[in-house]
Amino acid sequence: MFPGAKAIALRRDLDAISMFYEERSQSHCRKQFKVLEYPRPGQCFVFHGMIPRACEHFSINFLSKPPDKVYDVLLQVGARLPQNYITRNSRIREKWGPEENSSNLSFQLSRGTSFWMQILLTENVFFIAVNGYHYATYTHRMPYRMLEAVTVIGDVSDLVINSHFVSEYPVRLTHSMPKTIKATNDAGAARMVTDDDKADWENESLLLSAAVSTNDFLFRKGISLPFYGKVPKGFPLDEGNALRIVGRVCLMPQSFSIALQEGQQIWPQPRVSFYFSPIFLQSRHDKIGKAVIKRAAYQNGNWVNCQESRLNTTLTPGGSFVIVIVCRSGYYELFVNTKLMLEFKYQMNPRCVDMVNIRGDVKLWEVVIEGSQAGPKASKGRSNFHRWRQPEKSTGK
Repeated sequence: MFPGAKAIALRRDLDAISMFYEERSQSHCRKQFKVLEYPRPGQCFVFHGMIPRACEHFSINFLSKPPDKVYDVLLQVGARLPQNYITRNSRIREKWGPEENSSNLSFQLSRGTSFWMQILLTENVFFIAVNGYHYATYTHRMPYRMLEAVTVIGDVSDLVINSHFVSEYPVRLTHSMPKTIKATNDAGAARMVTDDDKADWENESLLLSAAVSTNDFLFRKGISLPFYGKVPKGFPLDEGNALRIVGRVCLMPQSFSIALQEGQQIWPQPRVSFYFSPIFLQSRHDKIGKAVIKRAAYQNGNWVNCQESRLNTTLTPGGSFVIVIVCRSGYYELFVNTKLMLEFKYQMNPRCVDMVNIRGDVKLWEVVIEGSQAGPKASKGRSNFHRWRQPEKSTGK
């Protein structure tokens, strides 16, 4: 049984606005593409064209039959320019299923510009990328092997459609290529902390907590999301180094995530040494509240060491934060606004991590790797950053 089969029971007629766009677009069929090869995972469809200044709506339709016959719609991707979102849906026996329109990525299309969309067919889902960024996934509601044709209808021009097989998704454009993370390794960035330093450390913690609300950050241009940062040479995320992330949670968040991974692709799923995700809204019927903290790793085709719990945290809607992931001997420590939140055992060699992926409902201001320098050993023989105190006792590794 295909993954989205339960959506068949929820089929319905279109709502008024969807019906308006559907009828309007049917009279403007811009391109037809017959799928000659037998559909199989890894097949990628690329759409490139211009969006007129008067554009209201256009849609890409994956059909079970050529459009001159009675057909089902495996997937319709509809761009609604006035509402600034992209819908996904299927039609089975003249009835449409529940519409999907949410995404962690902001709307990427605008009138009077060109667009580039990539839709990848996999065993269980369609992957949808817009202008070089992964936008959404769509679970199959009927067997993908039924695919025979693709049409584009609505307000687009100069349209080109290509199909080929790929080994990675998405195809990166110039503006979506990963950028090297800033790193620092000066003498003031790392030193040893002993029991005699506790008072100084507490004062410094208060200053650091206040720093995230200063004008220096509030009026600084944010880092665009999703963020893909390359780990610079000489600063691997292994013992003694740390990743510092400064930002603010959006006012109406669903979730955001931080992944320390090997590789920049979305598909196939890369190896992930540490995945951290606060989830504020698990379903559309929930109320935004205390975050559920999810953490895991991805190894050998499976998510491992998956943990999900409600933890005391200062991550709140609209709140600023400084998240620091410190690499220890055998595990990560994660601090939020100087408070230790959790520890997570290594599931792979941390030196293999070459990419930091941050996405979701946050405003991002700064991402920095802080390196440590060799120095005299502390009384307990354990190094640390001056901002991130090593607790005397640790549990829950």
